[in-house]
Amino acid sequence: MDRVISLLAALVGLIALGGAILVHTNGDTQRSQMAAEIAQLKLSVGLITQQQQRPAPGAQPATSPASAAEAVAPAAEPSSSAAVIEPAPSSEVPIVTVASSGEPASELQPPPSLAASSSQEAIPAVTTDMTALLARIAQLEKTTQDQASQLEEARSKLSELPSGEAAAQVAAASPSSSAMPAALAADGPTTDCIPLGTRFMGTTGDKFPICKTKLVVKVAAVTDGLATITGPGDVAAGAFGALDKGCSVMVFSADTSGYAEMRVTCP
Repeated sequence: MDRVISLLAALVGLIALGGAILVHTNGDTQRSQMAAEIAQLKLSVGLITQQQQRPAPGAQPATSPASAAEAVAPAAEPSSSAAVIEPAPSSEVPIVTVASSGEPASELQPPPSLAASSSQEAIPAVTTDMTALLARIAQLEKTTQDQASQLEEARSKLSELPSGEAAAQVAAASPSSSAMPAALAADGPTTDCIPLGTRFMGTTGDKFPICKTKLVVKVAAVTDGLATITGPGDVAAGAFGALDKGCSVMVFSADTSGYAEMRVTCP
């Protein structure tokens, strides 16, 4: 008995060592993956920040209204065009029209304020993306810390577990000799027999000794969906038939070919 307990204690120690190695390996792998993902997210945040700091491609330095008007309006020529100021109501700004004598008017460029406003509209979307990335980084870091603490807790519990107590737990969990099937016999056959719990095929007139027991399954007849076994009698496909010592035979299938598939089990 002492030898069995020592073997069980050694087995528990090996299992615990393997579990610790597996937990450590998985923890290292997950931490490496999370570190790589965090680095990638930080790089993405840095690129987005650099893009925000750069001026928009279409943005131009603001100019005064007078200089903008001088850049837009063509030079006045007596023979080609003339600017006419039309009177407007007191509440409105005077309307300026340019009359041309055959030459197409120059295309007006949009003021720089329009390009600046479009870039300002894109800033909230970029800010939202950055907030989501930062939240993801914080979540990954918290998950890594939680897994590290769980690994340390498992290691401490494993080191605190006494070897004798572990062996007692394994011995209590392992089946004892009293839990063995009552049908087992020391002088039962071990060759040319069917082991317990094994499926086998039989036809009319077959006899099947069950290994390490005194049971013998004798097939009297096989018809479509029904097998006649000596002792239990007629057993339909999918049903059980009672044998000696509390054992039972189950018929899985029986067809017109004359063969039935069966299995013997004992509690």
